[in-house]
Amino acid sequence: MLFDNHGRQTTYLRLAVTDRCNLRCRYCMPAEGIDFSPKDELLTYEEILHLCGVLADLGVNKVRLTGGEPLARRNITSLVAGLSEQFEKLAITTNGILLPPMLDELIGYGLTNYNLSLDTLNAEKFALVTRRDDFGGTWAALEALLARGVRTKINVVVLKGTNDEELADFVALTEDRALDVRFIEAMPFNDDDGNHHLYLSARQILDNLRETYPTLASEAGDDAHASSLAYRVPGFRGSVGIIPAYSRSLCGSCNRLRLTPKGTLLNCLYSTKGLELRPLLRAGIGAADLSDLIVEFVKGKHATGQDTERLEQAGGIFASMTSIGG
Repeated sequence: MLFDNHGRQTTYLRLAVTDRCNLRCRYCMPAEGIDFSPKDELLTYEEILHLCGVLADLGVNKVRLTGGEPLARRNITSLVAGLSEQFEKLAITTNGILLPPMLDELIGYGLTNYNLSLDTLNAEKFALVTRRDDFGGTWAALEALLARGVRTKINVVVLKGTNDEELADFVALTEDRALDVRFIEAMPFNDDDGNHHLYLSARQILDNLRETYPTLASEAGDDAHASSLAYRVPGFRGSVGIIPAYSRSLCGSCNRLRLTPKGTLLNCLYSTKGLELRPLLRAGIGAADLSDLIVEFVKGKHATGQDTERLEQAGGIFASMTSIGG
């Protein structure tokens, strides 16, 4: 089993399969993109499945595919098929644009939890935020998911002065839809894009929502490791969540590991020091030795994201969220 030195068990892997994306969201990637990883620097599907088999034996029971845009990686359905044999829970975070043609196949392989990234309900603003004019693609994915009765969440990164006047409109979507909307604090990962001034705290987001929905009530969730604060408007089918991603008030219950597309294992979103697994996998490391390394690595996880930032970053910061897996 994977326990850190603070007594927390790790059971959840966020698996970034690519750093490439078909959008250029302002809070995630510079307009010109990044230096995307050459194919030979990415973990192969065989390497991913070997590593995930070791993690499954260590008690990891949930995997979320992330990116970049995970559906942009070629033949992604074959990876999902392999993961479905190892894990009881499979999830994905996607912008959805590439999703509809492969949705039924993915569902058939057991990928039944979808987080859809959608920061605005306005097509023109979508183009402003993502630097791409494809609102219709993401909306079509949402409709396809809801039509199939699939567990769906919308992830909304809240950007002060950009989409904060739309938050109540997102809540309105939950009135007659079995849909969870989650509002995420913006994180200043791209200094050159000025993300610091876009930040609204979880408290400010909640105050914004209650201006329109004063009866919005806190809910006790059934997940002790939840990354969001849960709310619901009485009588609405769906729910609302607020993720304090930057204020990091829920770090104490974290049960997550992150794997970058290049094979670096990270204990925290704010980590800059990880366990480099790609060279070891390509050198033929055995499952037992790999397991021992991971167990020791997880023991060193810091208590909070603030501790990680203070002790590891030393003034540095990742160039792009897409390099980490979100």
